Amino acid sequence: TMTIRWLPSAPRHPLIDPEKPAVYVGTFAGTKLHKHAVKRNRMRRRCREALRIKVRELNTFPVTQLLLSPRIQSLQCPYEDILEDIERFLERRKSAVGE
Repeated sequence: TMTIRWLPSAPRHPLIDPEKPAVYVGTFAGTKLHKHAVKRNRMRRRCREALRIKVRELNTFPVTQLLLSPRIQSLQCPYEDILEDIERFLERRKSAVGE
């Protein structure tokens, strides 16, 4: 339902502590995805909210930067599908770190 690109570090910014565990998220949905901004925004919100819910369930998570790019399927699919995709990504990310 989405493409996720990630970096295993904090953004370079003077106000950010790179040692503090956090997830930094950005979203991208271009006009090629859908011509209506309202629908693109809904796709972004659904993906971002699913990520927020799943990350909140975790006790610890390594510092990560994410770029979420929803696909057109995320507009009509059941919300549980988006949650499952996020959960699969988070499990793979945690296993890549070795937790």
